[in-house]
Amino acid sequence: MSFSTENTRLCRYHGCWRDIVTDAPSPLIGHGVEPNLNLLCDKHASQLTGDLRWLDRSLPDLCEYRINRAYGHKNGGGGQSGTAPAPLREALHDLLYADDDHGYPGLQGTLYEWVRSLKINLPESTPLSDMVHRIADHPKLVEHSSTPVYAELVHSLTRKLRRFLTDDDGETVLYGPCPADKCLGQLSCYADAETAKCPKCGFSMPVALIRAERVKRLLQSEAVRTRGELLDIIKACGMRVNRSTLRSWIHRGQLPQQGEDAYSNPLYRFSDFYRLASGLSEDADVWEIMQVSQNQSKEGDTK
Repeated sequence: MSFSTENTRLCRYHGCWRDIVTDAPSPLIGHGVEPNLNLLCDKHASQLTGDLRWLDRSLPDLCEYRINRAYGHKNGGGGQSGTAPAPLREALHDLLYADDDHGYPGLQGTLYEWVRSLKINLPESTPLSDMVHRIADHPKLVEHSSTPVYAELVHSLTRKLRRFLTDDDGETVLYGPCPADKCLGQLSCYADAETAKCPKCGFSMPVALIRAERVKRLLQSEAVRTRGELLDIIKACGMRVNRSTLRSWIHRGQLPQQGEDAYSNPLYRFSDFYRLASGLSEDADVWEIMQVSQNQSKEGDTK
C-alpha cells in the first residue's frame, strides 16, 4: 500500500472530511505508531481509543452480570431470581452475539472479523474482552486498511451497549425545560449527579444552582396551604419540621394566618413557612440559598 508524501491526507473513516496532519503526534499514545502512516484523523483515532477502553472496562459487567440478570439469573449465573422482559433479554444478547436484521454481526462477530483481518491468531470462542485487548495492543492498528471500517462498526455497537449501563442504574430526575434559546429539551440527570444536562442541545447546569433558583421562586410565592399540607410539602423538599415547632411558630405570630379554606381550616403562606424552616430571608439570592442548602445537608434534618 502506498501513501501520499504530502503533509495532509483525508481520514478514511466513512463520511469524514478531516485532514490527517502527517507531522502531528498520534493520539494513540503508547502504540508506537508512526504519525505519517495513520489512516484516521485525530478525532476518530481518539474515538476508537475511547471505545476500546470503554469495552475493556464494561464487557465483564455486560457479559457476566447484565446478561445473567437479563435472563433472570443471579450474579454469576446462579439460580433463577425472576424473569426479565423479553425485549431487554433479546436486545442485549443480540448486540453482543447475534446478527441484526440486515445480516451485520453483533460485537462478537465484528471483533472476530477484525481480529482475522489484523492476522491475530485467536479462536472464534475467545472471550470478547480478550479480543478487545489484542486489537487495542496491535502495533499498527491505525495503519491497517481494515481499521476505519471496523472502527465505525464498533463505535455504533458501543453506543448501543452504553445504554445498558446508564438506563437502569439510578433514578433519572427531570429539572424542567432547558433554558437555552429555542431549545425544547429537558434538563435531567441521575439523582446523585452534580450537573444536569439537556440531551438535545448539550446545555448543562449545576444541580445546586437549579435547586437554588427553584427555592428563590418559592420564597416569592403567594401560595397558601393548611398545616398538614405545609408539613407534607416541606418533607418533600428534604426538610422536616415537627408539629410542635409549627404550632409554636403560629402561637408566637411568626407564621401569620392567611385566611381559611372551604372547610374553615386555617391557611398559611408556604413561603413564610419555608423561610422559618430554612432560615432564609425573602430577598435571599441564589448563592445564599445554595450555601444554606449545603449546610442543611451536613447538619441533617431541620427541627
